[in-house]
Amino acid sequence: MAAINILIVDDHPMVREGLEAMLMSEKGFKVGALAANGSEAIEKCAKDRFDVVLCDIRMPVMDGFATLAALREANPAQNVLLMAGMPLKEEEDRARESGAKGYLPKNVDTERLTDAIRKIASGEADFVCDEFASAPSPLTAREMDVLKLLAKGFQRDEIAQELGIGSESVKTHIRGIMKRLERPNTTSAVGRAYELGILRV
Repeated sequence: MAAINILIVDDHPMVREGLEAMLMSEKGFKVGALAANGSEAIEKCAKDRFDVVLCDIRMPVMDGFATLAALREANPAQNVLLMAGMPLKEEEDRARESGAKGYLPKNVDTERLTDAIRKIASGEADFVCDEFASAPSPLTAREMDVLKLLAKGFQRDEIAQELGIGSESVKTHIRGIMKRLERPNTTSAVGRAYELGILRV
């Protein structure tokens, strides 16, 4: 039986090489190529056939969803397994809707990853994912309300009026958002939320 041929797409060299080493040490797997971004992945897939493409979601040039769309447009049968450093339930839902074959965290253990790849390559699994016990995002529901208004350019008093809460409560929620997203101000916190997929364009 031929080894499962895999393309690994990630903008971090250590992650690419780590996944490569992990999979090459397992019987029945072959890492046929590595790509640093979505554009490279499209080029590699045009030249070679891969049973499964392991693709990071948050990358420069093209993110994982744009890469998935381009790969499926070129070859609707292409199996793509999306991976995230910080998994989010809404990203998992989007991955499923977009035609990915799975969505797993990057810190997944070897056995779980290899089992997922085998099932995807054989056509045994429609969609592979981990159950989410946590909230869809690292923010509370009220923090999400505040974040969405911040992204629209609302000021603190305007957010308070829109949500029917006190200005001091808004201030507390904003502090919580910045802390959870590890950003020093609201502008960079909003930017980080888009990077993580918590907010969408």
